[in-house]
Amino acid sequence: MSEPKRMHPAAVLLNIFKLIKDLIIPILLLLIVNGGGAERLYGGYVLLILLAVLVIFSVIKWLTFTYRIEESELRIEHGLFVKRKRYIPIERIQTVNTSAGIIQQIFGLVKLQVETAGGGLDAEAVLTAISREDARKIAEELEAYKTDFKSETADLLEEGESTSANEKRHIYKLSKKDLLLAATTSSGIGVVLSALFALFSQIDNLIPFDAVADRFSFLTNAGVAVFAVIAFTLLIIAWVLSIAGVLLKYADFTLERKDKDLIISRGLLEKHQLTIPLERIQALKISENLLRQPLGFAALQIISAGGDSKEEGTTMMVPIIRKSAIPQFLEEYLPGYTFPAAVQKLPSRSLRRYIIRAIIPVLPFVAGALYFLRPWGYLSLLLVILACVVGYAKFKDAGWSIHGEQLSIRSRTIGRSTVAVTKRRMQVFHTQQALFQKRADLATIKTSTMSGFIGAHFSLSDVEAEDSEQIRTWYRDRV
Repeated sequence: MSEPKRMHPAAVLLNIFKLIKDLIIPILLLLIVNGGGAERLYGGYVLLILLAVLVIFSVIKWLTFTYRIEESELRIEHGLFVKRKRYIPIERIQTVNTSAGIIQQIFGLVKLQVETAGGGLDAEAVLTAISREDARKIAEELEAYKTDFKSETADLLEEGESTSANEKRHIYKLSKKDLLLAATTSSGIGVVLSALFALFSQIDNLIPFDAVADRFSFLTNAGVAVFAVIAFTLLIIAWVLSIAGVLLKYADFTLERKDKDLIISRGLLEKHQLTIPLERIQALKISENLLRQPLGFAALQIISAGGDSKEEGTTMMVPIIRKSAIPQFLEEYLPGYTFPAAVQKLPSRSLRRYIIRAIIPVLPFVAGALYFLRPWGYLSLLLVILACVVGYAKFKDAGWSIHGEQLSIRSRTIGRSTVAVTKRRMQVFHTQQALFQKRADLATIKTSTMSGFIGAHFSLSDVEAEDSEQIRTWYRDRV
């Protein structure tokens, strides 16, 4: 593939839609501000001119954008007046990922992303619309070169890292039953509510609040039960939307371990295929939300060097899995990692510190409610009780364990999470003691791994000081 090639003409359409999405707020403002008559007509002319500019810009971008593989490099050139050239050595390419949105699927195309070692959060190169055949050829050429390169430098590989060419392939497919369970027990309702609030904050100046208030003025005399029903209905709608989002995102979910790579495929309306070399995986995260923990289920995520900007190096390995099945699953798909059956708990004297940290954020609100909203303000004291419960739950679940070369840290924010990181992937490990921690003979342990620009950081507060020194000694004994 040494001859320069252009992307499919559908790239023009994709670029137009992307630009319109980026400009949607100014466009809506233009439509609202222009009330009617001549002003609305002028606004329409402006929109037509803007659309014409977008079309011309997108066509020029498509005509001047070329890609090819030449002299062991992926070469991308674009630009009309200023020619920009990006040459990516193939040996630096870590993964080639594909995805297909609705438009790509209509034309039988894919979006191809190339990620390199140390490439940061964003993909090093993106081809938004190429044929599946071209994507396959690019991936094959890159893989062929990498195979030759690895065979020439096999003597430099770490002991235990090499993989037999005849290694057995493992394929895991998420069943429809598990997909539905993942959707109904996900924490997606919080994401939906956050998205709705974010949307509202962007368009609140476009909403005719006076007309809305007049339309629903009858609710001013409604009782508490009516508002409770409305709130419950809105929560049900948000829950249904979150279920639909998870179903669309993880439909046809497949995980394949092929040689030294994990290949993850998922999605219905927008299909994704992600390839993650095992050597790039820095840590494993086991997440249990409030619904899944009592049911004995969890989600597995892998933290890798690099990653895309949306997920900051964190990739869903399995949306849902029974905890009892995790040890066998890791043995097949992620060798070198284990699921800690038990962790070293924190000393009982840490409990007070966890409860105090949970109470402090709610104290200003409680104080304000008690001062300005009496007698109803006394209900805010329930927040103090809730904070104590949260603090106790965080203390109860917190802990650590060492299994061979792996350090596991368990903690809780709302849901419970366990992070497993191997010694050779830890960039740094240190302990610290605040004044009051020192008096109580407690310490905080911290470690980090490569992931994105700033890395992934993990910590656990108020462990036994003697235990923190034990972990430090374990970390120092690196091979």
